[in-house]
Amino acid sequence: MKEQLEQVLGPVHAQAWVHAVDLTTGKETGSGEDTAVVLASVFKVPVLVELFRRFGDGRLDPATRMDVPVDGRSAGPTGLSVMAGPIELSLRDLAYWMMSVSDNAATDILVNLLGTESINATVRELGLTATRVDGTCDDIYQTIYADIPDTDELELEAWRAARAIDPARTLQASTPRDITRLLAAIWNDEAAPPEQCAEMRRILAGQAWPHRLRSAFTETGTIVSAKTGTLRFWRNEAGVVRTPDGSRYAVASFVRTDDPDYRLPAVDAAVGSVARILVDNLRSVPTTLRTPVTATASTPDEIRAYAGELGAEIWLHARDLATGRTVGVDAETPVVTASVLKVPVALELARQAVAGEVDLAGRITVPTEGLVASPYGLAMHRDPALISYDDLALLMMVISDNVATDLVIDRVGKDRVAALLAELGLPGTAVPQNCAEILASIEADLAISYTDDERELADVPVEQLRALRALDPAGTCRTTPDEITSLLAGIWRDEAADPEACALVRGWMGKQVWPHRLSSGFPGDEVTVSGKTGTLPLVRNEVGVVEFPDGGRYAVGVFTRAADPAPNAPQFDGLIGWAAAQAVAQLRS
Repeated sequence: MKEQLEQVLGPVHAQAWVHAVDLTTGKETGSGEDTAVVLASVFKVPVLVELFRRFGDGRLDPATRMDVPVDGRSAGPTGLSVMAGPIELSLRDLAYWMMSVSDNAATDILVNLLGTESINATVRELGLTATRVDGTCDDIYQTIYADIPDTDELELEAWRAARAIDPARTLQASTPRDITRLLAAIWNDEAAPPEQCAEMRRILAGQAWPHRLRSAFTETGTIVSAKTGTLRFWRNEAGVVRTPDGSRYAVASFVRTDDPDYRLPAVDAAVGSVARILVDNLRSVPTTLRTPVTATASTPDEIRAYAGELGAEIWLHARDLATGRTVGVDAETPVVTASVLKVPVALELARQAVAGEVDLAGRITVPTEGLVASPYGLAMHRDPALISYDDLALLMMVISDNVATDLVIDRVGKDRVAALLAELGLPGTAVPQNCAEILASIEADLAISYTDDERELADVPVEQLRALRALDPAGTCRTTPDEITSLLAGIWRDEAADPEACALVRGWMGKQVWPHRLSSGFPGDEVTVSGKTGTLPLVRNEVGVVEFPDGGRYAVGVFTRAADPAPNAPQFDGLIGWAAAQAVAQLRS
């Protein structure tokens, strides 16, 4: 096992501290499992436990509503931290945001409500002797601001000496063994009353990110419920893996690299790979890890050929926004947009807002009944929420929230979206359906109840999936790769609408949370990627704009269809980033 770990960690210049335990037999394995580590956002798991213990004994009502203003929110890249307006939601829905997208603002509201003394008392009661939670997310940021002034010319050296990334001095620390013990308590109904543990498991299963633990556990029927953590050099994830035979393994993977960049897809993958090695060791089965992409392509035919080797069809277009140069792979072929449909919807909302037809600050109540299914966001709420149209647009673009999308479409009108596309000269692009209608067509075609979870389609023959109306561009939301890059070019050059409207769309797209498709082709932090994903059975897409430090800007649309119906297929996600990078490299050559 040691050699396998070194094979994974050596190429990415990283260290790992990991632990895994079979929740049925108690058998365990690890490497550095009793070494102190920086939790980063994994500390939100103990916060979740303390909150749900209070729900369980009646000290707190989970439906208690919180009105969260904009002022005073903790900083962060996702969730309430980046929302434009005030929002009202319940305590248990705050917990959902804390875990699903690692929302710092939601977390700090809960930590301040609970108190760190109580959180630490609970982890001690549960036998976690090495775990401590001594502050909020904002408290961590304050230590960083103090240790790394903006004027520091030696920022990297200052970071390496910062308290926040030192397990002995950071505010939230633990060991891998402690964290698997906490996860075991949740899964064995020991951390709180059984109904509260069940709700915690539901929330952990709804985490948005597939690029760490989940990327290494791809077998159909496997479920990964987990929480990530990221803090400069640290990349962590802890969770429970349930294999198709029903076995459950708690695993905690803490990885530290010397590379300071945030976007490091190879290191993210290593977090999952080292966890997979440990779980396979417990299962007494050999580990086969995904081979990193090493291919290069200088022509469209080579891009198409490599996609075919992986078992996918690909349609692509890339456009230099300065020169107009393009490169494509069957770029005029009609393709299914899936959630890429949300780009023109967002533009029409922005246009109506600038024209004074829609008040983006206006808030509406989102109920919990009668909503379209969505794997993330408002559909996961247990209680009604009061939220602005601006933040509905944000959720629509950032986490592809179907509920938010259909509320926006209801407000702006599909006819107005159609008029916009006609005005922009995009005859091959159309939004004839909302999310609910697309999912309803899948339900009707397969005679099942479908909740936008591809795991529900595991037993459906691929021939039936290919015949779905939702996968036929002629009858659903559609575009062509060259038209979508034309639309993106218009948004980025302030030609598709009033500059203020275009800026709104760029802002929403710039906050998308997923790093596993388009962004994965552009590692490092010097390049900015703004994108919108789209996913349906067999279909994985992403479109966006890639911006380089030298001023180069490139609109890219990548659309794929796989022969393999597996819902968790990181090789196809990575294909999107690889193909985009190859196309952009051709334009920059």
